[in-house]
Amino acid sequence: MSTQRTERWQQLLSPHRVGDKKDRPLSQDLRDERTAYDVDYDRIVFSSAFRSLHDKTQVFPLSSSDYTRTRLTHSIEASSVGRSLGQLAGRALKQRDVKVEPPHLGTIVAAACLAHDIGNPPFGHSGEAAIQHWVEKRYRPGKPGERTEPVWPFATWSEEQDVTRFEGNAQGFRILTRLQARNRDGGLRYTVATVGAMSKYPRPSVLPGRRPKDKARVSEKKFGFFQEDAQLAREVFRTLGLTEREPDVFSRHPLAFLVEAADDICYALIDLEDSAKLGLISMEEACSLLESVAELGGHFRALKDKVDWESRMGVARAGAISALIQECVAAFEEHVEAMEVGRFEQPLVSARPEVDARLKAITGITRKKGYESERVLQIEAAGFKTLGGLLDMFAPAVLADSPDLQEKKLRQLLPIEFFQRPGPYLENRDEAIERLTPYQRLLCVTDYVSAMTDGFAVELYQRLSGIKLPE
Repeated sequence: MSTQRTERWQQLLSPHRVGDKKDRPLSQDLRDERTAYDVDYDRIVFSSAFRSLHDKTQVFPLSSSDYTRTRLTHSIEASSVGRSLGQLAGRALKQRDVKVEPPHLGTIVAAACLAHDIGNPPFGHSGEAAIQHWVEKRYRPGKPGERTEPVWPFATWSEEQDVTRFEGNAQGFRILTRLQARNRDGGLRYTVATVGAMSKYPRPSVLPGRRPKDKARVSEKKFGFFQEDAQLAREVFRTLGLTEREPDVFSRHPLAFLVEAADDICYALIDLEDSAKLGLISMEEACSLLESVAELGGHFRALKDKVDWESRMGVARAGAISALIQECVAAFEEHVEAMEVGRFEQPLVSARPEVDARLKAITGITRKKGYESERVLQIEAAGFKTLGGLLDMFAPAVLADSPDLQEKKLRQLLPIEFFQRPGPYLENRDEAIERLTPYQRLLCVTDYVSAMTDGFAVELYQRLSGIKLPE
């Protein structure tokens, strides 16, 4: 049994690189002590998509405080937690005679955590909703005779759902495997192990034979790749040996549960801390909530007497993270065999009732007092208008077969790299656009808009609308 599980994990930890024509050794160069997973980590750090997270919303958009987290700092913190989760999970597997190297698991989970939000558009989940709303408004589903748009960009139901339900997770897969090196197969060619660990929802936008109200598995609540990227997704998930429940619908990689746990831990605890720092939640209430989680560790001692609130909160947050890491690793150890064959469908924080209850108490308060604060709602509404306005400008310009003068000028503002595909590099922008289907052209526009930082999106919209002229 341990031999079979070891072989399964060797496949789950495959260092094969997406789009590569041959397999490479785990350590690629005798002069370089880095493993393939270390290379993944470094490639994510040096990618332009990762750098752009410094000005993308975590919870509080365009914050004037230099304290509150952005998507970049959130991803780094999640990666730190993820490394601990991966190493401890690897140790647990090794104790069961599964031959894995715990540091390898730690690096894979850490690298996947760095990239887990890399596909988020400006203004976070509000930005996703803005893109979805724009597509639904402009391209309302209906019979072909009822469509009034000059260009209907979708050839299939899957293509329509890709954009109507635009998803940051699918955009993240696209960035890693295509957009960060557009003219070669596999993009930057991350290992399938890291891409699999990052993929919380290894399924397309349309589930065959499913009704909209059918209850979805946790790994099927959203989708993880666009139709244009389906072949790359098959390569990743089939190479890893993930269970294919139905065509193109796969079970999660076991390490994806650890990536999800790191994200759950950080957004619950850290968003609470940020809300308290901004005065939206009292420091006393925030400390008490964090301490209630830290007590799950069994050896926690809170700082309460003659100490400043910031010090008390720092100790409580560290204790809470430590306790949650222990709880999630215990849940992973308990359910890992079911994960390996695609039978486990629950976030690790929810698998421990006491953890689930305390985190829900925290997220409920943060949502009410932090996420729904007046300033956040105002800026999210402005972001909604900003992204919709940019799409109103660029999409018709790119979709037009015979662009007018204004549309030609808008096309020139779009970097030609967004229209490149594997094969010969085209230097003429119009030629690069014309070889794409309308669906692919619209994806290029959402690629461009979703890659923007919050600040750049606002600045560009103001300039193109005449609200603010270039300096």
